[in-house]
Amino acid sequence: MKKSFGFSLIAFGALLALSGCMRNDDEPEYPKRPIARLYVSIEDYQTNASKDDIDNVVLIDPADTSEMYMALNHDSEAVGGAGIHFSPFVSRLFQAGYSDTTIRIMTVGNLGNLGNSGSIGNALLRQMRGIAYHHPTQLLYVASLASPATIYGFYQPMNRNGFTRPDRVLRLGPEISPWSVLLWNDSLLVSNSGDNGGVSLYGNLSQVDSLAPNFQALSTVRIEGATAIRGIAFVDSLDLLVAADYGTVEGTNRVANGKVYIIEGIKAHLANPSATVSPTRTISGTLTGLTGPVDVAIDPRGGASRRTVFVADRDAHTISRFPLSASGNAAPEGVVKLDVPENERRPFGIYFDVRGNVE
Repeated sequence: MKKSFGFSLIAFGALLALSGCMRNDDEPEYPKRPIARLYVSIEDYQTNASKDDIDNVVLIDPADTSEMYMALNHDSEAVGGAGIHFSPFVSRLFQAGYSDTTIRIMTVGNLGNLGNSGSIGNALLRQMRGIAYHHPTQLLYVASLASPATIYGFYQPMNRNGFTRPDRVLRLGPEISPWSVLLWNDSLLVSNSGDNGGVSLYGNLSQVDSLAPNFQALSTVRIEGATAIRGIAFVDSLDLLVAADYGTVEGTNRVANGKVYIIEGIKAHLANPSATVSPTRTISGTLTGLTGPVDVAIDPRGGASRRTVFVADRDAHTISRFPLSASGNAAPEGVVKLDVPENERRPFGIYFDVRGNVE
């Protein structure tokens, strides 16, 4: 039975009120030692058969120390990596394929070591972007930019290997070009990389039909001044959204004017059917070192002075870390260059796994 939009908004409002005071009892156990691992998905792949493959997953661990460094390089065998997501519930790392039609699945050991364990392949999975695992329903969601733009869901993905039919097919409207996919309770936050980009909220995941030919957003929030929104990060407890803007192209020339937007109080805007917001702060300028940011992740721990934001820059081939309070032409507090001898490596997506208490 279909519910009216008004009913959905009322239910969404109730969800907001409850989410701040309810605890999910089905949470993974805290590790004995704090974890601060940043997983990076690399877009590049080897086209020269006479050379070694390009490691397309990078682990920066720990990512919260004064100096960040690459602790591990891994080859998932993807033909280019797109979005990446780690689930502590199943100890699996999921990586969407950028130039193929396969999702790679990796086991993650206690020390962050990776092992290829399976794959999900289907010709429908073209131009994949963001990916996220919804533990309550055991569904892995991945966004496809191919026309028509679609979000596919796969049940119990860790038990799959090879050709797999999707268990959910959520067709999106022509007004959205999906990029990043994040989970929020029983909802999806999907960034729009098209004109007037921003973020859309899709709700009631546990109730949606297996085939939704015109999956409608509960809310669409556009970011004022955005030109090419890519990855987003959201923290419920901080009521905060961060978005990467890749910048513009004039003719055939790339203009290195990428930005990172920080938007506080985002939940009030998401409670409305539509809204346009001005960023609270914008990180941009020559000192930032940012040229083409494509994804972001947030470390929400500690007081305001300790919180940070990680930025994956496709054009600069870097991962940078800024204070979450940064604004304007601010220098990063840490940078990792992803290139290795003989191979340039461009990041596409990042995922920050932070667990355990820090004194």
